[in-house]
Amino acid sequence: MKLIKSALTIVALVATAFSCGIASAESITVKMESVHKDSVKHLIQPYMPGGLAISRMTEGLPKVQSVAGLDIDAPLHARLSFFDSSAEPIVVVGLDSDGQDIVFAAADSTAQPQQLQLTTGSLDGVRDAPRAELTVPPAGQASEFKIEFFINRERNYVLYRNLELRLGEADIGGQRYAIALVRSPRFGAYSPLVDSLGRTSHDLLIDRDGDGVFLTYVLGTEELEDEAFEIFNPFIINDRVYKLADVSATGDRLVIEPSDQTVALAVGFEMPNVTVTRLDSSAIELTALRGKPVVINWWHTACAPCIAEMPELNELVEKYSDRDVEFLAIAHNEMAELPPFLKKHSFIYDIAVANDEAAHTFGTAYPRHVIVNGEGKVALDITGLSSNTVDQIDTVIGSLLSEL
Repeated sequence: MKLIKSALTIVALVATAFSCGIASAESITVKMESVHKDSVKHLIQPYMPGGLAISRMTEGLPKVQSVAGLDIDAPLHARLSFFDSSAEPIVVVGLDSDGQDIVFAAADSTAQPQQLQLTTGSLDGVRDAPRAELTVPPAGQASEFKIEFFINRERNYVLYRNLELRLGEADIGGQRYAIALVRSPRFGAYSPLVDSLGRTSHDLLIDRDGDGVFLTYVLGTEELEDEAFEIFNPFIINDRVYKLADVSATGDRLVIEPSDQTVALAVGFEMPNVTVTRLDSSAIELTALRGKPVVINWWHTACAPCIAEMPELNELVEKYSDRDVEFLAIAHNEMAELPPFLKKHSFIYDIAVANDEAAHTFGTAYPRHVIVNGEGKVALDITGLSSNTVDQIDTVIGSLLSEL
């Protein structure tokens, strides 16, 4: 954890950072300190959880054609929103008399917009975009907090992110672990909530191997356990299950407790047994596939990212066609929906249809990729589509085959 402690010194945290107290023998209260995301991004590899939220820009706003004596040409506006806050700041984007970007923001539709200072920068695929910082006033559970937003004029939207995360340390099971709490950009408070789609709001990171870096997904071939968890999911430390029992709204305090929750699906744990049905009505039981790597794709016919990645997934199947690897695609659909879909979209995984048991295990986010090793333990679990998804899958398959 030397790297993490050095970073705290660099960002001038107080001497009591990383302190924690024990509320009881079974409850651990951890003090968390605020740090700027960019100051510690090297500690969280290969990417920072939390991501970016998006708000579309719309035309109009004739009543703010002129602000503080400055004329705004071709004004667009975006209303930013948060699931746990009634604050809805408005960003007004336009051009000045020289044709340069000019940006104003207002706390809400009744407030007078104030001009913001623009800089240019890149983040998460947004290259050389105008960017600015904005303070969101307290509302709902959220106290005042800062966000940064990026303007994409080509696509007419504003991307925004929280600028803060929390760091701390805790004694868990007789060992000391660095902990980070990363807030979703759609939330103003750290309290554990879910959004309108039932997704968890934040990420809990624990440096389980003590190397000073939080690993946010499987990286390379030597490490098959990541160190990032959805805030509501239980996690394992030294073969014991724990849960995040409480988080203050400001994120300055969290409580960790032992848990008897079953970890339904997580890296390092045994894969729950699920029985699904092929298109020919034969059954596939996951436990019957032990002894070889099993690559599972959880998908839906209405999921555009699922369809987009199918060609690359097909190439992966062909690459390992002479190796003992099972590629299983479990569709969260009705059986009758699949034949017409597969006539239009080639997918050469072994196709199966989910039942309620499978849906409970894999959840409602698509696509989701799970790799189970020959012993029946989860070696990889990633949700969503990114440019390196297939590379991650390929890396883990190669690693598992090298161990056989």
